[in-house]
Order: sequence, then structure tokens, then C-alpha cells
Amino acid sequence: MTTGIKQARRGNNNISSIVYLMLFITYCLHSSGCTYKKTIIQPESPAVSVSSIIDLINERNNKIKNIRGIANINIVSGNSTQRVKEAIVVNGDSHIRLESLNITGRPSLIMVSDSNAVTIYNINENRFYKGDASPEVLNKITGIYLSPLEIANLLTGRQSIENNRIEDMHLTKENSAYILRTQSSGSKSYNEIRFEPTTLSTTTIKRYDDTGKVVKFITFSDYRKVGEYLFPFKRQILLPPRGLSMTVEYTDIEINTEMEESVFNLTIPEDAEEIQIN
Repeated sequence: MTTGIKQARRGNNNISSIVYLMLFITYCLHSSGCTYKKTIIQPESPAVSVSSIIDLINERNNKIKNIRGIANINIVSGNSTQRVKEAIVVNGDSHIRLESLNITGRPSLIMVSDSNAVTIYNINENRFYKGDASPEVLNKITGIYLSPLEIANLLTGRQSIENNRIEDMHLTKENSAYILRTQSSGSKSYNEIRFEPTTLSTTTIKRYDDTGKVVKFITFSDYRKVGEYLFPFKRQILLPPRGLSMTVEYTDIEINTEMEESVFNLTIPEDAEEIQIN
């Protein structure tokens, strides 16, 4: 009898120990004071390297062959402000046609340009300007110190990284944005291109001179899906040394539609006054 009682008590003690152990484990799982916490393993993000960023830039540059669109453009230069609705056509690297539209939707000023020459026809004044396709000439005519290639890149969202030496890329800890730094061979000036971490869409491009001052600052925002493309509907360019700010906001855009080369032929009346700009 005594032996049976002892065995029963021993069995009860074992059961109690198991119950206490289960209660202790349950407490630890729910209590913030315990050293054990449930760990959730997040899937690893795909690795982002310098070469993958460069490949992505080149891929996006090659995909956008041409664009057609309507945009509201705001230009602040010195004490003057211009607001205009613009019909935009860009084909390739530097074929551009811009039409400034009046309140009736008809063009009042037309600019066509390629990599060699630029022509601007002022319809109201029946006067046209011609000159080399250079930032100096465009600045004299429009007050915008940009080359046709820079304008084309701004309007299409392309980044020119050819003939640049890749210095480094690092991941900023503040907002997890990737920053690619590029520097032209033999130059102390450099670019910093910032990418949004999820889609790797370009958000800003900063150009520094050889003293480390920002001479060009471009932002791209309001990304929307246009067909298979993720396109920035808004972009702003700042040129601090020239006191210039320009904002381009698209209201309508088409990408890679059929386009005739005749779009870039500008017909000018014979009686229009010609002004050469050098």
C-alpha cells in the first residue's frame, strides 16, 4: 500500500512539473520580459551592384525610343517667370520639336533641333532664329542653358552615363536610397544619381563641379505606368550658377509610337525675318 501511494505521489509530481513547464513557456512567449522572442525571417532582397544599376540604366535608355506629350512648363529665370503649355516630341538622342501653345491650343512658338542646329520660329513676330545646337545658342534665344541632348534626356528621363568612370555606389542609411556616383575620365566634376530602393527608379541627379559645388540638380517624381513603362510625369531642373529653375509636368504622354522624320521639318514662310545666332 505504501509503495502504491508513493508511486501515485511521484506520478502527480511529474504531471505538476510538466504543467508548470508549459505555463512557464507560455508566459515567456507572451511576456516582453523574457529573453526569448519569436523571430520572423524576412526574405532577402535581391543584391544590387554597380553593374546591375548600370545595366538597368542602359536598358531603360534603350527602351524609350521616342515620346509625344503635352506638358505644363514653368520657367523661373532671374526676376522673370514663364508658364506655358508645350507640345513635346522627342526622337532618339537629340531630335526635338517643341510647340508653345496659346490659350486656343495653337502654336505661337516652334523649336526644332538635332545634334547640329536649332531653329526657333516665332509665329506672332514672323521671325526665326538659327544657330548651332549648343547651350550657348539656346541660352541666347530662350534663356535656358542646356544642349539639345540635355533637353532630350530631361524630357525623356534618360541618363547619360557613357564615357564615365564609375567611382562608387553606396546605400544611404537614412532612406535606403541607392546612390551611383559617376565621374568622367580626367575630370574632377562628377554626378550622383539617386534611385528609389523598390523599383530603382531615378529620383534625383546632382552634378558637382571640380570644387564640389552643385551646378545642376534634377528631380524626377510622380511616376506612373504608361503601358509597360514606369514614367516620371514630373521633373524639375535647377541650375544654381545661372539662377534658372524649370519644372515640366506632363498631362499626356505616349511612348514609342510611330513617328515620321518629317515631324522635325519646320516650314517657315518666305517673308519671315531670319536672325543668325552665334
